[in-house]
Amino acid sequence: MATQEVQLNETLSHLKTESDTLKTKLEEERAKLHDVELHQVAEKVDGLGQFVMKTRRTLKGHGNKVLCMDWCKDKRRIVSSSQDGKVIVWDAFTTNKWFSI
Repeated sequence: MATQEVQLNETLSHLKTESDTLKTKLEEERAKLHDVELHQVAEKVDGLGQFVMKTRRTLKGHGNKVLCMDWCKDKRRIVSSSQDGKVIVWDAFTTNKWFSI
């Protein structure tokens, strides 16, 4: 019974040293890559101050609240969907509807 406790303690101490070694290696590799965590970068960033958004264009076509809107990959078209069940594809430059489903 005593030998089992000794073996258990040796195993635990070996695992702890191995864990510390791996942690040190990980920190060294992270330092090589100049890798930082998000909160470290956020602490260094200055605040934006007051952020003002202006309405530039209003897209009219949905009969109810708009649920979702996203840009297409070509960055020229916008797709929107609303509670009335419509999906509309818009030309972002001219604000004209391309398709309505």
